[in-house]
Amino acid sequence: MKPPPLPRKAPPPLPSERKRLSVAEMLSHFLSEEDLRYLNQATFPASQKIRGIETGLHKARLRGGTTEFAEHRAYSPGDEVRRIDWRAVGRSDKLEIKLYDDPSTLGTVVLLDGSGSMGFKDSTRSKYDYGCAVTAFLTKLLLGQRDPVGLLIARDNTPGFLWPKTSSGHLMVILDTLYHTIPSGKTRLAEQLRFLASHLRYPSRVMIVSDGFTDLATLEPEIARLTGRQHRFHLLQTVAPEEVRFDYRQPLRFASMEVRSHLDANPQEVAEAYREALETHIESLRRLCLRHGASYEPLVTDQPLGRALMDFIRRNSDRRR
Repeated sequence: MKPPPLPRKAPPPLPSERKRLSVAEMLSHFLSEEDLRYLNQATFPASQKIRGIETGLHKARLRGGTTEFAEHRAYSPGDEVRRIDWRAVGRSDKLEIKLYDDPSTLGTVVLLDGSGSMGFKDSTRSKYDYGCAVTAFLTKLLLGQRDPVGLLIARDNTPGFLWPKTSSGHLMVILDTLYHTIPSGKTRLAEQLRFLASHLRYPSRVMIVSDGFTDLATLEPEIARLTGRQHRFHLLQTVAPEEVRFDYRQPLRFASMEVRSHLDANPQEVAEAYREALETHIESLRRLCLRHGASYEPLVTDQPLGRALMDFIRRNSDRRR
């Protein structure tokens, strides 16, 4: 049984009404000063060996592999001389080295739920904005480790798949996409997981950031497909405190944020059944993750984000499959 929808709130501003921000302004928009302090202390090493050569923080299982050019960076003392691009030196008279995207590094794709239900907010920021903050934190962290990061937003009229990359400009592309996307429409998690399973060529870390309010019978086969192809999977379930407590007192009209439907009810009369249904759904979601060797992390939008993600990273850095 799916929990009943909560009251509809005023929609956020349209993408065209939002101004362009710098990377620093974007990070400050999503993350508090405390979150940024935690971010500067964090590392997220892989707990699983992956194919290819040894790069970054991740151990390799096989020697060899291929690389793809990512970008140039100014030479710094300590860089290997053999990595200098002498053709670039001839053109610009500046020492620059080549940086590469390597398929042996553990790439990460964040699948962010952009459905209408993620737009719900009451006493805190919306679930979608909290999910954006989770995505921004993890993206900045992993790109700082030279790990490729990609983004896919599951919603109607999705902005498209941002393939995992390590280039310095990729952070801005991801943050800008988050900032200018408005949650709407039905949940598209299952079909976007199917897309990832068919398009990711190398074992990757797939992180779903979602309220998890979807049909688990359609979600489980896609998770099984991903984990069966050696992709690691994490689910970070993001819910509002009101969805957990459901402590409304006055009769309300509960309007769906995904389809045109509503339910007039006295919250005190349905509260017990609602909480039981929510607990059953969350437990089913947790067990689904356990069945497929995936991690499950509950997040509530009134939690300090930096501290919650540090706990998540610590548990999953030590985790063995």
